[in-house]
Amino acid sequence: MAVNIRPIEHEEFPAFARANGTAFGYEPVPERMEDTMTLLEFDRTLAAFEDGDIVGTTAIFSFDTTTPGGALPTAGVTWVSVRPTHRRQGILTQIMRRQLSDVHEREEPVATLWASESVIYGRFGYGLAADGLDLEIAREHTGLAHAPEVSGRCRIVETDEALRTWPRVYERILPSVPGLNSRNETWWTCKSLSTFEFGRPVGTRFLVQYEEDGEPLGYARYRVKGDSQLGVPTGTVIVQELMAATDAAYAALWQYVFGVDLVSTVHGNLRRVDEPLFWMLADPRRLARRRHDTLWVRVLDVARALEGRRYAAEGAVVLDVRDSFCPWVEGRFALEGAAEGARCRPSTKDADVTLTAADLGAALLGGVPLRTLARAGRVEGDASALARADAMFSWDPAPWCAEVF
Repeated sequence: MAVNIRPIEHEEFPAFARANGTAFGYEPVPERMEDTMTLLEFDRTLAAFEDGDIVGTTAIFSFDTTTPGGALPTAGVTWVSVRPTHRRQGILTQIMRRQLSDVHEREEPVATLWASESVIYGRFGYGLAADGLDLEIAREHTGLAHAPEVSGRCRIVETDEALRTWPRVYERILPSVPGLNSRNETWWTCKSLSTFEFGRPVGTRFLVQYEEDGEPLGYARYRVKGDSQLGVPTGTVIVQELMAATDAAYAALWQYVFGVDLVSTVHGNLRRVDEPLFWMLADPRRLARRRHDTLWVRVLDVARALEGRRYAAEGAVVLDVRDSFCPWVEGRFALEGAAEGARCRPSTKDADVTLTAADLGAALLGGVPLRTLARAGRVEGDASALARADAMFSWDPAPWCAEVF
């Protein structure tokens, strides 16, 4: 099937949104359109046109993504869809090939995305680099046995104050957590703190800020869904985002959430896999944790991607990277890494580790050991080389992407 793939114009956005909505099974919400159009980088959209109709979509948000000890310019891929009438006709492959070629021409070393279906993106070279947790606990079991000392206070704030102060808190946290994306003023206004949220979430939204001597050190955005049975409150608190620049801020915000009245259940969405909360609870078994994939990483420039992070142990390893979808990525690379920096260059030496671009993307942020991928039959290398590479690539904290894009 012949389709024309190109960026959309502003006046084509409604049709673009309808095509995407048809693929994902939702009706575009008019009140969300203005924020979305403000966020969208129209020159980074792509639509597949057939006889003037949009039958496939994708777009990119331009981020800097934190890596272990560094950051990389990133193409944040979003809005990927093909209309149900045009599935299994190669349109998605055409869109992905065009998009990744465009990213390569812009000299962005990595692309990232959240996958609506996890089976799709491995064939385009994306590797699962970060997981997340959804948490649930009955409020009656939220007692803490351990917690840092708290000297500040939590305070409810309005959106305008959060827009002034929360970005500063986020910027303090951003460099230390692999997988987090940069947020500009428009992103905060139209996405992170927009009064309208995708999916029409249930419950009333609240914003709480933790501060010491007037200095904001953490915040939480949450919703309360009220309910009762036979006169007994059975409401739910849903923590949508909780960010803390200090351990005290982290403890204080969770204590605040656990103290919200008239609820019986507390949920935490998109939390980190190394969540300290589990180890603070008096009865941690009561904290239900559902792990799921979040951030997928696609390496498009091996040398720049590997030089854009730091390494937990000093060492050297030769990587043979295979890539059937983006052949310019393929090659053999000698990596020398340490805590101070890294050097990665093409090499003719014998490979220590052989892996695909998808597996390199999975390992890039330190979220999965190469030895685990080797045991899964995905990576090749002798035990000593894999151990050396894992010592280099490992990182604390674990990668975390706290927001769907």
